[in-house]
Amino acid sequence: MTPEEQKRYAKYLKIIDDFRLMDDDFMSIVFNDDTEVVGYVLRIILERDDLDVVSAKSQVEYHSATKRSIRLDVKAVDHTGKVYDIEIQRSDKGADDRRARYHGSVIDSGLLEKGREFRELVDVYVIFIDEFDKFSAGKPMYHIDKCVRELENAPYDDGAHIIYVNGTYRNTDDPVGRLMHDFSCKSADEALCPVIADRIRYYKEPEGGKRNMCRAIEDLIRDERHDKAVEVATIMLNLKKYPLEEISQISELPIEEVKTLAQNQPA
Repeated sequence: MTPEEQKRYAKYLKIIDDFRLMDDDFMSIVFNDDTEVVGYVLRIILERDDLDVVSAKSQVEYHSATKRSIRLDVKAVDHTGKVYDIEIQRSDKGADDRRARYHGSVIDSGLLEKGREFRELVDVYVIFIDEFDKFSAGKPMYHIDKCVRELENAPYDDGAHIIYVNGTYRNTDDPVGRLMHDFSCKSADEALCPVIADRIRYYKEPEGGKRNMCRAIEDLIRDERHDKAVEVATIMLNLKKYPLEEISQISELPIEEVKTLAQNQPA
């Protein structure tokens, strides 16, 4: 390992030591493909013992050529086909109520194939684990469900569910309080839930997943650079006065990728 690589590796180790599950990058890495830990978290939040997760994928992207694309922190599917979007929310920025609505609608758009009935749409849960208490009421969770006002607020069940989890809740007699405590732990020794502690320990110890974490951090940095490059190229394409070769040179994107971006530009 060269001195430069050693220096970079030491920097990554410090970042890893400071990670908590309340950091979406770390949670996405820990939860990816881990149906056991995602199922554990969902069973606590949904207060259910009969939920089995069969798929858990992180950083799932929904692309649109003409509308805003989104990237889900974690997308999970249970044994009945219900879909769960788990998002970490670290600050009030981006916490607009309509964000949950948009996430749900984008997920819905990919669920129903042509010729299928609307009643076949599965339930979708958009779950925000907030570092703050969104409604400042001290509750462990807040469930947003539709109702019919004229029928004494009778439930209107269209299969869309929004849940905000209060990341400041710390009542360790409550499963949600213990979970939120563990989401804020930097060390496995501090965690109360064995399943969570095991995952934190694995990704923070050298003989476990720590080297994988270093590679993941490099990938994240690379992705951020790529996202910035795409942003620059898109702005230049929108100006409609730069040749594609010049856009490729300035943004440092391959010319083929610039051509693809140009083809997807709205007319």
